[in-house]
Amino acid sequence: MLPALQADAAGSGDIVVTARRREERLQDVSVSISAFSSEALERSTVQTVSDIKTIAPGFTFSSEGGKDNVALTLRGIGQLPLGEVTPGVVIYLNDTPLPAVGSNVPAYDISSIQVLKGPQGTLFGRNTLGGAVVIGSQKPTYNFEGYVEGTYGRFDYREVEGAVNIPIIEDKVAFRAAGQIRRQDPRMIAFDGGPGFDNIRQDAFRLSLLVEPFEGLKSTTIYEYFKGDELAGGLYLLRQNFSMAAFGLGVVDPQLQAALHTQKGNRRGSFDGGINGGRSFRKTESITNDTSFSFGNLTLRNIFGYRTNYSDQLINTGGLPQLQIPTGLSAPLPTAVPFTLFTAASILDRQYLTNETQLLGDFGSFNFIVGGFYNNDKPNGATGSQFTAFSVGGVPAPAVSAHVRNKNFALYGQLGYEFTEKLKLNLGARYSWDKVSACGGTIGTGYVDEATCLDVAGQGLADGVGTVSNKGEEPSWTIGLDYKATPDWLLYIVSRRGYRGANINTPLFETPFTTGGIDPSCVATGGVCVDLRPFQKTGEEKITDVEIGSKYDYHVGSARGRLNIAAYYSKYKNALQFLNTQTTVPNGTLDSPSNGSLAVNAADLRIWGVEMEASISPVRSLTVGFNAAYTNVKVEKLIIPGNLPPTMALGEEQINKYSPSFSGTASVSWVLPVRPADGELVFNTDLFMTADFGGQAGEKLPGYQLANARLDWRGIGGTGLDLGLFVKNVFNEDYYSASSVLLPSFPTSSVYAGEPRTWGVTGKYSF
Repeated sequence: MLPALQADAAGSGDIVVTARRREERLQDVSVSISAFSSEALERSTVQTVSDIKTIAPGFTFSSEGGKDNVALTLRGIGQLPLGEVTPGVVIYLNDTPLPAVGSNVPAYDISSIQVLKGPQGTLFGRNTLGGAVVIGSQKPTYNFEGYVEGTYGRFDYREVEGAVNIPIIEDKVAFRAAGQIRRQDPRMIAFDGGPGFDNIRQDAFRLSLLVEPFEGLKSTTIYEYFKGDELAGGLYLLRQNFSMAAFGLGVVDPQLQAALHTQKGNRRGSFDGGINGGRSFRKTESITNDTSFSFGNLTLRNIFGYRTNYSDQLINTGGLPQLQIPTGLSAPLPTAVPFTLFTAASILDRQYLTNETQLLGDFGSFNFIVGGFYNNDKPNGATGSQFTAFSVGGVPAPAVSAHVRNKNFALYGQLGYEFTEKLKLNLGARYSWDKVSACGGTIGTGYVDEATCLDVAGQGLADGVGTVSNKGEEPSWTIGLDYKATPDWLLYIVSRRGYRGANINTPLFETPFTTGGIDPSCVATGGVCVDLRPFQKTGEEKITDVEIGSKYDYHVGSARGRLNIAAYYSKYKNALQFLNTQTTVPNGTLDSPSNGSLAVNAADLRIWGVEMEASISPVRSLTVGFNAAYTNVKVEKLIIPGNLPPTMALGEEQINKYSPSFSGTASVSWVLPVRPADGELVFNTDLFMTADFGGQAGEKLPGYQLANARLDWRGIGGTGLDLGLFVKNVFNEDYYSASSVLLPSFPTSSVYAGEPRTWGVTGKYSF
């Protein structure tokens, strides 16, 4: 949908954004932004943050390695689904940054979502490389009001949500409660038995309290709860990369080929592989407080956030049924033993604390913000991963515990100075300090807490249990000029530095299997084990860009329209990439990488692109728009050591180029010229198109087109009753939404299938 005009089709087309931490018109802000009001989100049937990808071109949202492993991409900058690294694109919920895991929040009772493109850091708490997604929930007001809404749809989809706003003390205290329940049957069948995959079972609620005891002081406290207790996402078995005979297991090749034949006949099914549907259990709780005090031209503001996140996931990464290896024995002895190619499980239990203090000043031609940001996230219980690969007899691999602590502190500031009514300077700076430490390794067969890990590590044994740490500090900055050519036309140029701090790979690599020892079990490397110690720590990533932009509103007779264009050029240094170790490090190794893979600083990239948002309303009842993004990524330099074994080596063709070269959305919003029962009929449709995108090890997933449509009947009989009908993926397009394993060194490749056609009817009553 159209980020600005669709937000207020009956008004001026303006939308208020907070990209610079103060309320401003979208068209007055020298940042490339896609912004969506609550009405625009409803028109596009946005149910979770992941749905934004079809209405904000250039922004991709996928879950690799499980529903809770979120990977966001903007302007060619993405994130590996590994560990607790700072996301390249950060999601903010009510001005507090969310971690990478657990940030696909449900979109109920939301006031707005803003997608800010390009490095952010001199105005926001966290540094970002690619951009930020700013989500604001509906805040309490001093009116008694609310709504209740119900939805029913395909696959027995049921959703109930609502909110009530209660003024407690006039103009001083108000309370808002909102909640949502979502249920849906599995959308993918299991070929080999089991409950299936990809269902929905989510519960969420939010409690908000506004207190304004006297003029100038405002405090909003929000408690939020979310739980998802679901089956795993189903994986599509894409192909076999080479014969299993390479591992002495050629006997399973016919079974693998039979599985491929079954899979190709049904895109909407997956193999269970003995995991009984897998699992995706997520539970988060958070409390935030935003308190500000305004005195004269100054405002002092503090934003506090505390969040706990628990996640328990199990997926059939190999995408295969339970394979069998004949033993040559006869009954009553077993004639075959089970063989598992690859399943992945993980448990994450963490807590996150952030605090940001700001001083804002507005003196007409001069405004500023200075602030400090603090983040401390740490373990909250047993945490780790369990990757069972090439397991004969169905024996699971031991769990690898991993406990990471991140501390970040930053000072930042930005000022704006108007030389004239038309020309303005924006100047910002930031300095960040980052420290990360971890304890990890295999202790027994299950997950252990941090205290147990530290006790074992303290013994100093070469058992794969140890501690590792890293730290760094770095400046970042913003400098730009705005030129208001006319009241309806803004031109700007800006250059920014983005930064992502140093990090680590866990656990401590100290056994012969990860330090270059000699052992026949290191089959993939000819008995000479790989040395992972050069990859124990990762260095800082930096991006420097230049962006030029134009924002223009135009009027021709009764018609009005908008044309926003931004072009950018970026240098991205030390870009993190993905090294898989599953076929290199023997199954069951005590110090196997915690995520089955490593993040390494592998390349320097050059990225440039153009973004456009255009719309026209020939009459007030009709708006047509087209939004698009073009991204070009080139590898300028490979910087990883060249002595890696063939199973891990990276060439330029294996470097991830996350963003599609092109993505766009064409949309239409039409208020029909009939008013049945004195209600307004509104038809909305959009067509999302993307070229090849995302992927892994240099391979991208194929592009696709998705058409969505919605018809709403509003204000029926002059009441607060609305009815709606929506269809998502109208033409039932078959597409892949995210990669699972696309490594040529791994026997099979698997991907996540996109959602099939879904439909639903909604009823909403507002009071």
